[in-house]
Amino acid sequence: MATAAGFLFNANAAIAHDVWLTLRGEAGNRRVVINYGHPDDRPPAIADKVLDVVAIKSDGQTSLLEGLRAKQEQGIFVVETRTFADNGHVLLAARYDNGYWVKLPSGLYRNATRRLAPEAVETLWSSKFAKAITGVGSPWQTEVGHDVEIIPLSDPAAIKAGESLKVRVQFHGQPLPDGAVERGDGVTALPEKDIPKFGTNADGVATIPIVKPGPHLLVIDHRVAPSATPDQANSDLYTATLWFSVSGESTEIRH
Repeated sequence: MATAAGFLFNANAAIAHDVWLTLRGEAGNRRVVINYGHPDDRPPAIADKVLDVVAIKSDGQTSLLEGLRAKQEQGIFVVETRTFADNGHVLLAARYDNGYWVKLPSGLYRNATRRLAPEAVETLWSSKFAKAITGVGSPWQTEVGHDVEIIPLSDPAAIKAGESLKVRVQFHGQPLPDGAVERGDGVTALPEKDIPKFGTNADGVATIPIVKPGPHLLVIDHRVAPSATPDQANSDLYTATLWFSVSGESTEIRH
């Protein structure tokens, strides 16, 4: 049975980067932005690695995969979708194949397989899953079937600063206990030791305090060994994100 494994790669290597979704443009002419990296480390997102990106509404879903384009803004390379009509009640979901990674004897990391680097001292396969909510009343409770998925237990866009949001983390459709959900905003860079983390219980549920308005990015990593492709990797790394924005209204902070 696969179990969570220690992670032997440097945390700053690209394999540990996140993929998250944000928005650009007016509601009737909106684009999904596919971001890659960390706030202080932004390698280019690559359109060909995006397996799917969909806009989910209460009456169905639309694929936004066709027409992806690279976009540079202030030195950061992201991927944008074609425009779509955002009624403010949309759940966005995407999958990103980060591929195989090897650590060479020199200590360098390369996005390659053991087949081309038989001398590699460590190998890993990495996949990324991302969701975002465009506003109150989106189908936030929808389970999209990602390998690792953060599922809110109430509407994230309706929560206010001072309240807490409960989320359930699933791995292959089952609750993921003993995980650590990170809370950030996708913009502010923090030292690893200062990133707030909240554990999942036996039911895969974590309680996330919401302390301020504005954008929020929840992230969870799940590492598994042996890899599902042991001929090419020692372990697999799954990463899921959930992005949403909290209104400027607030309630009394709960202790």
